[in-house]
Amino acid sequence: MQDFDTTSTQSLIDRYYEEEKAQREIEQTLAALTMRLDANDLAMLNVIARRFRKTRDEVAQEVLSNALIDLFARLEAGERKLIARDADDAARALADEIAEENGVANVDVKTGVWANHDRQITKLERKKAKMQEQQASEAKKAQARSGATETPAPAAAEASNEDSDAQQNEQSVTSAATEQAEAEGVSAETPAPATDAADDQNEQDEDTKVSMFGG
Repeated sequence: MQDFDTTSTQSLIDRYYEEEKAQREIEQTLAALTMRLDANDLAMLNVIARRFRKTRDEVAQEVLSNALIDLFARLEAGERKLIARDADDAARALADEIAEENGVANVDVKTGVWANHDRQITKLERKKAKMQEQQASEAKKAQARSGATETPAPAAAEASNEDSDAQQNEQSVTSAATEQAEAEGVSAETPAPATDAADDQNEQDEDTKVSMFGG
């Protein structure tokens, strides 16, 4: 809480002291690491550090920290667990060396950091595998539905062929019935000339009789 005798501007100095103290404590927990880079990598490191107003060491530290997690995640699950255990065991001893090098009593180091990373990575891997199984199952179901939709096509074609055959048979029956009816009609009309001939013969006979009696 700000003192009444301290102005807002003066309180900035107190904050700067606190930030400096925290930064010093952080630096006392870090070990120096000498790196050798080629001109291209070093140039990019300098440009990024200058762009975001950070020191080159700060950028290199964060890049290396994230890169180690990526490399660790790429290890096989069984080997990753063993390496995580070895790294966590070695962290305590390295923290004591860092404290001695920086002239402090001890360095507060988190324990089980890499074991925790291993658990998180394992969860992500299981989740990813489960999602892949679900996607494969959905794809298989979709393929089965697609196959079921396409299967009735031959049956429809067969039904169409059956309808066509039925229509042809019906047309054949109708045509046969029509031909039979026409044939019967012709046969019914054919005897008519014979009847006319008989009538003519009767008329001739009657005329003959009349002429005989008349004569």
